[in-house]
Amino acid sequence: MTSAEDRYRAAISTMDAAAREQDEQRGLRERRLAEAQQQAREGMQRELAAAQKYAEHMDELNKRKQSAGGWATEKTLADKSRESLMEFGVHDEEADTGYTNYPTPSYGTPAAAIPPRPEPAPEPPAAAPEPPRRGRHARQPDDEDDFSSTSWLV
Repeated sequence: MTSAEDRYRAAISTMDAAAREQDEQRGLRERRLAEAQQQAREGMQRELAAAQKYAEHMDELNKRKQSAGGWATEKTLADKSRESLMEFGVHDEEADTGYTNYPTPSYGTPAAAIPPRPEPAPEPPAAAPEPPRRGRHARQPDDEDDFSSTSWLV
C-alpha cells in the first residue's frame, strides 16, 4: 500500500501547492486593487482641489462683475491681489537698457580687430496718402445724424 499512500501524499501536496498559489495570486490582486484605489483617490483629491480653486476664482470674478453693476470690464476682472504687491528689482533687471547687440571685445582681442557695426540704411520718404476716391454717383453726407445742436437737458 505504499504506492497508494505515496499517490495520496503527492495529490495532497499538489492540492496544497495549488491552494498556496491561489492565495498568493489573490493577495497580489488585492494589493494591486488597493494601490489602484489609493492612486485614484489621490488623483480625485488633486482634481477636487483644482476644481475648488477654479470655482472660487469664478465666484470672485462673478462678485466683482456684480459689484460693478453687471459690467465685465478689464479693470473689474483684474486680479486685485497683484495690485497691492510691490515689486522691486525684478523688473529693474529686465528693463531694456538700449545697449543691445553691441559687440563686446574679449580680453585677448584688441578693440581695433572688432569690425564696426553696420549703419542701418536710411528709409525712403513716405509718399503722402491719397484721399479716398468717391464713386461717380456718391451722395454728399447727410447732416441728419448731427445732433450737436440738440439740447439733451430739456
